[in-house]
Amino acid sequence: MTDGMDVTLHVPGALAGYAGGRREVRVALGAGELATTVSGVLDRVAAELPALERRIRDENAAIRRHVNVYVDGADIRTLSGAQTTVPAGGVIDVIAAVSGG
Repeated sequence: MTDGMDVTLHVPGALAGYAGGRREVRVALGAGELATTVSGVLDRVAAELPALERRIRDENAAIRRHVNVYVDGADIRTLSGAQTTVPAGGVIDVIAAVSGG
């Protein structure tokens, strides 16, 4: 649980190395900010952990095709994509698809 003024980003094990080994990254909201968007959270992640952000978004800042993102359990593809609102205290789950041959 967050302290109410953060958003929690859950990082899959495959990407934890790009987050300094962390599986959970707390992203602080701005003063007085009660919500942000997935894109806004990832912009903040890019400032602290650019290698992680590059594994989630492409060079055009679009969520990569092999990455699924959920806000409080809801798939952002069925909501507003990267513009989906994330409330203070919200949780973003990033799931990287795994494939084999």
